[in-house]
Amino acid sequence: MISDTISEQLRLPKIGQLGYVVPDVNEGIAYCREVLGIKPWMLLDEKPEPCLQYGKDVHIRLKIALAYAGPVQIELIQVIEGESLHLDHLAKTEGILHHLGFMVQDVGKRLVECQRLGIGVLQRGTIKDAGFTVDYAYLDTVAPAGIILELIQWRLGPISLPVNRLVFNAVCRAGSRTLFRGRVIN
Repeated sequence: MISDTISEQLRLPKIGQLGYVVPDVNEGIAYCREVLGIKPWMLLDEKPEPCLQYGKDVHIRLKIALAYAGPVQIELIQVIEGESLHLDHLAKTEGILHHLGFMVQDVGKRLVECQRLGIGVLQRGTIKDAGFTVDYAYLDTVAPAGIILELIQWRLGPISLPVNRLVFNAVCRAGSRTLFRGRVIN
């Protein structure tokens, strides 16, 4: 588990997401639906997302699926194209947890604090679609915490949004095509 020191130093909220890198998102969704009863799923369209990885600009194309198990979001990530730290993890530990995600109000301020504490950033990016923005940063925390920690912030324009099961279910009920890109799988 995360050391109390890291959690306290970063003033982390409760865990909001469990992220897994999988070889095939569709198979992952099927397993989670049929065996674990986790549904609905929001399957995001594949779209190249520029980001900084190890300080360098990279363009990767991912297939991402999101669902909730209780109050925690489950994220399945499949790399479709490009070099990504996700591939390193998949090659070493297929099916094992890749990261713990924390929903925060201001990724930028959190990263300033990380820098002050000597915690580096493995990957940082922004995903934009339909007026929504998701800022994220994977932190270099394997040594002190035993796992990658991710900071996640959702915004509508300049307004930070809460990300929880209630909001997720409302978006899923809006229809098979959501305000976000992608589709809902019940």
